[in-house]
Amino acid sequence: MNQHAQPADWGSKFKRWRLAKAVRMIKELERWRGQPVADAIRRLMVAIQPGLAPLRCRSNEAGEFSLLLPPGWTIPAVQQRRLQRLLRRRQQRSGAAVVSCDDWVPVANGRRAWRQKGRFDPLLEPQLQESEGPLWLRRELLEQLGDPPLDPAQRVLWRAALLDAVGADGWAHVALPLVTAPAPVVPPLQPAQPQGQPLVSVLIPSGGFYKPVGGRSTMLLRHGLQTLLQRSEYRQLEIVLIDGGELADRELKEFEQLTTSALGPGRWLHTRSEHPYSYSQRLNQAAAMARGDWLLQLNDDTELLEPGAIGSMLALAQQPGVGVVGALLLYPGGRVQHAGVAIDNLAPRHPWAGSWPKRLPYGWLAAPRPCQAVTAAVCLCSTQLWRELEGLRADLPINYGDVDFCLRARQRGLAVLLDPASRWTHFESASRTIKGTPAELPRFRELWSDALGGRWCIDPYVSRWRELMAIRAQ
Repeated sequence: MNQHAQPADWGSKFKRWRLAKAVRMIKELERWRGQPVADAIRRLMVAIQPGLAPLRCRSNEAGEFSLLLPPGWTIPAVQQRRLQRLLRRRQQRSGAAVVSCDDWVPVANGRRAWRQKGRFDPLLEPQLQESEGPLWLRRELLEQLGDPPLDPAQRVLWRAALLDAVGADGWAHVALPLVTAPAPVVPPLQPAQPQGQPLVSVLIPSGGFYKPVGGRSTMLLRHGLQTLLQRSEYRQLEIVLIDGGELADRELKEFEQLTTSALGPGRWLHTRSEHPYSYSQRLNQAAAMARGDWLLQLNDDTELLEPGAIGSMLALAQQPGVGVVGALLLYPGGRVQHAGVAIDNLAPRHPWAGSWPKRLPYGWLAAPRPCQAVTAAVCLCSTQLWRELEGLRADLPINYGDVDFCLRARQRGLAVLLDPASRWTHFESASRTIKGTPAELPRFRELWSDALGGRWCIDPYVSRWRELMAIRAQ
């Protein structure tokens, strides 16, 4: 037996334990973003992490790398030298061919906001302004690809080509603001407008549960359906309701009349499940009888807030390369319930649940966002994609079936987007009972461990600055 094996093993376990503790702490700090103490702790934790990375290259030949600034960015000479020094240090420790960084953004009252940059995604042109910033890169890459074009759309393609040339492992990122960006021009968020008026089938599983709404005990299905039909500007809807026998005939007749009165004849379908409760089974059964080209999965414990919500989600889903579109969900008091699903350490989570929208990372709700997954409480995809992926997995009957569906769509090269212009209230988990629900996280991890990068995976969109905490023990 090797006498050195046991100490090395203990050292590896200690490093993993330390990193796991840090990751959990950072998750809590996310909820308090914008608070001085939380921000100071986060900066300190991130700032010390680069020292843990091995120093692969202590120096590089003069002139081998260049600092590239986007058009319109002007940085004083002293700050430019500091920026070069910090980016060079990161390159030397990582051995990367390209290094980028976060930045400060001027906001109201002379203050600055830390703009956390997600991983560049060429599918999303609205992300260009946010993704752009200083690049420290090898000169030979400029010789290979040429200088970045001035046209914004062409720069998206240039950056995509740069990413292809170096690969994800060849692009390092400093998750700290190293420079102040020009004040961005952020247009008011407006719901996107769909092309045409295709039929959208709204799939609603319901158990007829009640919960206080506005201080009164209310059947959530009735409240959700009424607000949907009253407020939605998009009217090419088909309501497909599925229950397991919980709804009385008089209630079903009431909902059918309500739908027909609002949308016209032929817009109501009802089916009943004879199986033990399974969210995935009920959605699959409802989708099988739907007649629309698009499917909107909708919990009955939701309330539509934005009249253009459904049309906006549809417009995004119609874009080439987009697979699934989710919505911004708020608790009744206005705090965030869902603003995209993050998968850290192979555990899907809502990273900002309970936070006020203004506490989310700068610009997170300013434009559509790529995510690894969105919740099925409100999400939209094409009927064609649903059939190609064969709906939700039967072996994930209650939890994570929606996350699994989104990940399978991403495997096909399709984007999963959060649409912040689609806003809903979510009376969380009031549409079903979770009593007796089997634990499904082990099955999810079994399915996705390899694809997501193993036990210590970090979400690349929601928590880019936390990638430095994901150093694997050797």
